[in-house]
This record gives sequence, structure tokens and C-alpha cells, in this order.
Amino acid sequence: MAQSPSHSIKTETGWRPDLRAPVVIALIALLGVQLLLALGVSLSESHMTAVAPRTPLADFKPDQVEQVAIAGDKDAESLTLSRTPEGRWVLSDLADFPADGAKVDRLLTQLAEIKRPLPIATSEEARKRFKVADSDFERRVVLRGKNGPLTTLVFGESGGFRRLFGRPAEDPAVYELPLAISDISNRRDDWLARDQLQIDGTKIAKIGVSDWTLIKDKDDWTLEGRDSAVDQDAASQLAMKVANLAYRGVLGTKEDPAYDQQTPKLVLKIDLDDGKSRTYRISQAKESEDYVLKDTDRPYYFKLSKYDLEGLLDLKVDSLLVTPAKAEQAETATEADKPQSAPEQEVTTDEAQVPAPPPAQAETATTQRTPENPRDTAEDAASEPSPHAETTPYPTPAETAPTEMPAPN
Repeated sequence: MAQSPSHSIKTETGWRPDLRAPVVIALIALLGVQLLLALGVSLSESHMTAVAPRTPLADFKPDQVEQVAIAGDKDAESLTLSRTPEGRWVLSDLADFPADGAKVDRLLTQLAEIKRPLPIATSEEARKRFKVADSDFERRVVLRGKNGPLTTLVFGESGGFRRLFGRPAEDPAVYELPLAISDISNRRDDWLARDQLQIDGTKIAKIGVSDWTLIKDKDDWTLEGRDSAVDQDAASQLAMKVANLAYRGVLGTKEDPAYDQQTPKLVLKIDLDDGKSRTYRISQAKESEDYVLKDTDRPYYFKLSKYDLEGLLDLKVDSLLVTPAKAEQAETATEADKPQSAPEQEVTTDEAQVPAPPPAQAETATTQRTPENPRDTAEDAASEPSPHAETTPYPTPAETAPTEMPAPN
């Protein structure tokens, strides 16, 4: 028996036919591409995982650091601080000029003690926005030890008072750190030691210029070759000014015609009691209000302001001498400081003849009774006889009664 054609065709039902639909196949292919892309990104940026917080931001110890390199953005100034074998810090790119060692140690301690907080961002766009990208930053600090680099830190914009965005160079996450941008300055003048022109004032034996020289003989100052009396206070103030001379910066070691050192404003020679001496050539830089000081025994050119040289540039020998006006002023001040005795009172003849009152009367006259209770005052006044009672007594009622008349007979 032949089968009907309707039974020769099998009807397919369910979800399998739908999988072979062109639209479904296209969506599956698109999903596969997305998965592959996600896998590739995760493999290429596996370092994007944030480091656990509260760990040290940079793993180093301050005494391991032998060099600190601080760079600014693009063409900004940069500097290198190096530790000498004696343990002192110097500016390597300024002919090893002494640096402020306490400030360098303080920065290293700050960086070593910072704990890594929770990141505020991890994307490349965020690193550019906060200026902590590899090629766009405010400061880049490289710490090196004896065996090479210890860590590299990148710092960017400030988020407020002592709040600075930064990160380790190998960490893509951005952190908000308790630092100020001034703590990591890239200006050499901010790291200079400020005591290189200072002298122990007690050791100064001579101070000389072109036309006069002050000499210290024990505790007194005299002018060499002159008999003029020296104002000791003015000489001592001059010595103190010379001993504590300050400067604004260091210009380097290379002579520049703009310094105008060939025509100095002042040449100051200082002799010490240990045989050492210093000679300062002070000139004004051309087209500038700054002054340049060169110590003949050292290679550095110091930058000074007019304020630093106040009292030196216009110093005249007459200001160091005792003038009649100064002597009169000093004598007046001395007389004013003397204790003045009370003036004696003259006693007239009449006053001398007046006898002193008896002790009782004097005590009565000078002693006043101060009652504690107003009522007691009234009672005491009533009970005490009046001083007039002795001279003009009032009659009693018996004395004033009328006399009895005798009866008529």
C-alpha cells in the first residue's frame, strides 16, 4: 500500500531552525567579537588593578636615597640633589653648591611615610585631566640609590591646601596625597643652603674698604691710622651686618659681563682672628635692581637684593665716628638714666617754732573711726557727750521747776 505524500515530509519544530536564521548567526558572531576584544583589553592592561590601600605609596627608606632628581613640565627648570660621602646634600647641577640638608631629609621622610589611599581614578583620560600622565605632569621625582633607581613618582595639580594628585610611575591609579607642590619645588634657589656667607661675628678682627679699615682691639673698635674716636655701637652693628649677610640665590660659577664685576660698587675685606680672610666684590647687574657678590676664594656668584646690602652700599666713615651731636646725645641719655633724688623741702622759721602736738592729740587727729554699722554710729553719737556740754550745760527738770511760794496768813 502506497504512503500518502503528506506523510513523506517531516515537519521540523522547536528552536533549532531559529539558530540557523541569518540574523541570529550575525548576532552570535558580533558577541564573539566583543568577547575577544574584552579579553584582549584585559590582557593588555592587566596592570590596571588597583593596589590594596594603606600600603606605602613608595617602598623605600630615606637613608637608601643617594640622589633626588626633580623635573618640571616640558621646558621647566630641573635639578639634582646628591648626597656626598660625608652625608651632606649638594646641588649637582650647580657645581655642588651646598643644599639645605634638613629640607631634603624632610621631603624624603614625607614621601616614605605616605600611605596609599583609595584611588580616585584609574583611566588614562583621568591621568591627563589631573596632570599625572607620563608625558604631562607638574613634577616628576626620581629617587636613586647606590644600585640604581628606587622609585619614580609623578605629581600633578593641587586639590586644595596640602592636597596634591599623584601616583607612582608604575601605578596607573590616581591618588590624592597630603603634599604641597612647594614641597617638591624644581627651582634650585629653593634648595640652597642659606648660611654660606655667614661668619662668626666674634671672630671678626678687621673690616676694611678702599679708604678706611676698622680694627678690633679686644672689645673696642678703632680706625687704622686715625686718632678719631669710633662710635662703638655703630661699629658693632656693622660687624653684625657683615657677619649675617644674606643672599637671594646663586647665579652659577661662570662669569657674565652682565654682572659688571669689573666696576664694583663696593669691595669689602674681612679678616678673622684665626688668620682667614674673605674679600667680597659687590656690583650691580646691568639693567637690573639685583646685585652680584663674588667671594674671591669661591667660584660662586651670589645674587643679592638692595635690602640685603642695606647699610653697606652707602656706608661712610663719618657714620662710624663719634661726632659732637652723638656725644651730646649720649651724655643726655646717660643723665636721663641716672636715678633722681627727691628734692629737699625748705622749713620756714614759723613752721620750725610750731610745737608738735602731743601724741594723744596727734593720734586723735589722724585716726578716724570707721563704723561697720550705721546704726552703731547713731547710738554712739547719742551716748557720747557733746564737746559743748562742759561749757554750756543745759538745766535739768529739777533745776527748772518753779519755787514754791509760802501761803498767806
